[in-house]
Amino acid sequence: MIQCKTSKAIGGMGHSKKRKEDARFIQGKGTYVDDVKLPGMLHMDIVRSPYAYAKIKNIDASKALEIPGVIAVVTGKDLEKYNLHWMPTLMSDTQMVLPTDTVMYQSQEVAAVIATDRYIARDGKEAVRVDYEPMTPIIDPFESLAPEAPVLRDDKEGKTDNHIWHWEVGDKEKTDAIFDNAEVTISQQMHIPRIHVASIETCGCVASYNKVENHLTMYMTTQAPHAIRTVIALVAGHVGLTEEKIRVISPDIGGGFGGKVPVYPGYVIAIAVSFLTGAPIKWIEDRSENLQADSFARDYHITAEMAGTKEGKILATRFKVLADHGYTDASANPSKFPTGLFSIGTGSYDYGAAYMEADAVYTNKPPGGVAYRCSFRVTEAVHAIERINDKFAKKVGKDPAQ
Repeated sequence: MIQCKTSKAIGGMGHSKKRKEDARFIQGKGTYVDDVKLPGMLHMDIVRSPYAYAKIKNIDASKALEIPGVIAVVTGKDLEKYNLHWMPTLMSDTQMVLPTDTVMYQSQEVAAVIATDRYIARDGKEAVRVDYEPMTPIIDPFESLAPEAPVLRDDKEGKTDNHIWHWEVGDKEKTDAIFDNAEVTISQQMHIPRIHVASIETCGCVASYNKVENHLTMYMTTQAPHAIRTVIALVAGHVGLTEEKIRVISPDIGGGFGGKVPVYPGYVIAIAVSFLTGAPIKWIEDRSENLQADSFARDYHITAEMAGTKEGKILATRFKVLADHGYTDASANPSKFPTGLFSIGTGSYDYGAAYMEADAVYTNKPPGGVAYRCSFRVTEAVHAIERINDKFAKKVGKDPAQ
């Protein structure tokens, strides 16, 4: 036993650590993005598409502009003049800030209303009239790969299909040979459906551009301020907003879990409007917007296979994944497919061969690929390996734990 003459608490491994942030939170003294109030600040609300796939024939903002307090209505055509209508994702893909001619998923941003008050901005949003020509959306990733499927990302030069990337790891030849000669093989189809983070605090920002100093300050509900700063510089570098002229402040956050890593179009719209007007712009999404349009996780169709002996010895596994990433790949990671399927799927059991591959496709859904809670797809890996382990055990007449 450790003897101590002082009254100081002993810290380190095995000892609890007192939380530091509780005092201000239980007194209502936290500082969130919606608590930020700057002089001359304007408010933004976003017009969103009721269709998953449609042509934009016309946007009529005349009624909205008649409402006292509505300052402007911004469309994709307006941003196109400054080459701000497209932006990079944190992955190696691109996405619309505001569309110029086609919406790609239900609740996609179509136009932004700027007003002197949050509720006036909401009234203005309701007054904007958009004329759509609906088209048939693709919501099944298998249909997206069909030869006759329309090419969704026709903005990409030379794109002839909806395939995004292919990823593979492991020893395919050795694994296939084991499966060809194994006494027992089992297979199971699984679908890990889309899930949404749904944090207590929705996403939002206050963009404040100083024209005199050519400096942008962003207050944001972000988990990744440094990565966000880099992406903003990629979007706005051509108008002089290089990385050293951008400051991203991430105050208290009411939940993140991966959903507050991506760069959402609302952030870039607010930046663009602040850049053009010189006024701070606040945008706070409501709960419906958060649930409909923010980036999603999972949505993987997995074919999991296991090979072994009649005595219950596992010899090899194979996984094949089809990932539905929506209309753009919004993964927040440096690799093509940040999957734990290989490292986690092969890490719990003693066997010598595995091969795993994944393909991602575009569909008419909100951007997908966020690493929710268990980063790098640990959840899917554990689910897949344990499901086929149970099935294998049942087939050879053993208890799964055994």
